[in-house]
Amino acid sequence: MHTLRPATLDDVDFLLDVAIEATRAQGRLSAAADEPGWREGFDDLTREQLAADPTGTSVIELAGRPIGRLRVARHPASIELCGIQLDPTVQNQGIGTAIIRELQQEAADRGVPLDLGVERDNTNARRLYERLGFRQFAADDREDKLRWRRDIWTADVASKYDTPGVGMWSPDLLGPTTARLAELAGTGRALEFAIGTGRVAVPLAERGVPVSGIELSPPMVEQLRTKADEATIPVTIGDMSAVRVPGEFSLVYLVFNTISNLLTQEDQVACFRNAARHLTPGGHFVIELWVPELRRLPPGTPATVGIADPDYILLDTYDVLNQHVTSYHFRFTPDTTEAHLDRSPHRYIWPAELDLMAQLAGFTLASRHANWQGAAFTADSPSHISTYRLDAVPENE
Repeated sequence: MHTLRPATLDDVDFLLDVAIEATRAQGRLSAAADEPGWREGFDDLTREQLAADPTGTSVIELAGRPIGRLRVARHPASIELCGIQLDPTVQNQGIGTAIIRELQQEAADRGVPLDLGVERDNTNARRLYERLGFRQFAADDREDKLRWRRDIWTADVASKYDTPGVGMWSPDLLGPTTARLAELAGTGRALEFAIGTGRVAVPLAERGVPVSGIELSPPMVEQLRTKADEATIPVTIGDMSAVRVPGEFSLVYLVFNTISNLLTQEDQVACFRNAARHLTPGGHFVIELWVPELRRLPPGTPATVGIADPDYILLDTYDVLNQHVTSYHFRFTPDTTEAHLDRSPHRYIWPAELDLMAQLAGFTLASRHANWQGAAFTADSPSHISTYRLDAVPENE
């Protein structure tokens, strides 16, 4: 079984050797490559990394023998796999897969995503990452950015998600919601970010609005397909902060606090920019979001109780430094002492911060109300419906 130990300056030569031999074994180091220059640059980089983050680089060992290099950056809202190289003699033995699964478990325990970059010519690595559940969420001029996140929205959760006629599915809520969205869409098309099982999309389409969607969870879309086919409501699987849907829309909307599922400010800004990419000038982006409840958080107390029903308790724990909330959902089995626990991580956003994100993407605030019926938003409102108008897509987009 492999083990990991922190790398030191005494390991620099080994780290260089294993990195170059692993790259050569993949057929990604040409005979014309400047190997001495590559080694010199990698030597400088490795020493800088060890000085800046002594725990970020590890030596992978097997039976006490060094066999590889692992570089990991741990951030408040994510874990980033920066590099893994194994000696060619131990490749294809499941060691790399085991290390990645360990990192996935660490990310799941922390409630954060595991990110990595893969060069476009490294097809073997990409196949491995995709087999392990990574999906592309961004790209630059050199590599694709892949992300793994613990799947909260499993087939079991998706099958139990809908509660027709009550709660979020109440006609008293969905009627005003879809009426307002239809008004904003006008004669154009609507795009729902995180469309889920179609709670809003299906009744909006029934009002005559052409609706498309983006959704990260295939099981949620499978539930949507029991209500509307692909021709009626087309859905693209992917990350709402990055995935592009064909065509243009007069309305993009994101309901029920879902922008908070993006755990960094950078990703939340990217979500606004992705909305702008889909909208025609003058189009609208609508966000439904809760107001952070920090006034209910006494000094020194890390959590609040949001709901305390006989069969359900919601407990929110706050990390005010990073604007993170973890929601713990306790569901009790009737007539037993058993309970089922789910948890979901979020990054909370103040309304003023949301407005600045909008401005960065070329939007201005058109209206903000306390609910879908248009009630005034006040300092005591627990949530808001914010409607942003696209003036112009920023030039760098």
